[in-house]
Amino acid sequence: MPDLTQMETLVLTSELGSLAAVARKLGVSPAAISKQLTKLEEELGVQLLMRSTRRVALTDVGVSYCRQCRRILEEVAEASSLVSQIKTEPAGTLKVVSGRHFAATYLVPHLKEFLERYPKIEIDLELAERIPDFQSEEIDVMIGMSISAPFEAIQKRIASTTYCFCASPAYIQEFGTPESPQDLKKHRYITHSMRRPDHELVFSNKESLSLPPFIRVNDAQTMLHMALDGLGIVKLHQYVVKEYLESGALLELLAAYGKEEIPIYVAYPQRRFISSKVRCFIDFVTDKITY
Repeated sequence: MPDLTQMETLVLTSELGSLAAVARKLGVSPAAISKQLTKLEEELGVQLLMRSTRRVALTDVGVSYCRQCRRILEEVAEASSLVSQIKTEPAGTLKVVSGRHFAATYLVPHLKEFLERYPKIEIDLELAERIPDFQSEEIDVMIGMSISAPFEAIQKRIASTTYCFCASPAYIQEFGTPESPQDLKKHRYITHSMRRPDHELVFSNKESLSLPPFIRVNDAQTMLHMALDGLGIVKLHQYVVKEYLESGALLELLAAYGKEEIPIYVAYPQRRFISSKVRCFIDFVTDKITY
């Protein structure tokens, strides 16, 4: 039966394309590499490589077999990494993407405690309302978003919030108070451009409304400032507008039609094992979320 060393040699040969290059990398002779690969082919009963005086290339069967070898080696490395992580303290840079308001409410106030508990972790925090490419950007965690993560990521619901329609007293004084969803058609609606679709509203009585936005913007903080400035009506998460509703800077609208419950997600790359730094971060933040 082929062993891991033979698999590693085959994968390395496919990447370097030369027995001499593999031999130099491993610190052995080209003859030893050739012997190892020949033995692998004999054990499998198939030709994996096409050899020439200057280069080697995988056969069709070799390509398929090499792909599986690479997967097996990655899983073995992940298993070894998992054991190592369990035995050691969580460490390394943790790249996190979070919405500005979620971070300000649930992350930043507790970062000192988290870093004191896990002093070997370094935080790289990006405040952005976007869906990152986890693989190319090497993102460890996306947290606090209500928008679904890409299919290649694992997504879990960690909490929920509600949306709230609101506007400033100055706007209400100028344009009046909407008493029903249909009244919104007479008003200036400011929406987030990442919502899909960004012009469709559904209420607790199952009534739906298509409402062309007065303004589209890709940042909740900017939507909040626009509402405070009297530019229009916004639909924002309850925790974003809570203090402004309490102070009277914003007025809640259409409360009788109920508040739509919105899931709050955490997402991370799809791997067989979650790294200890990611696991401890998610567990820590989830414990701090209170609604």
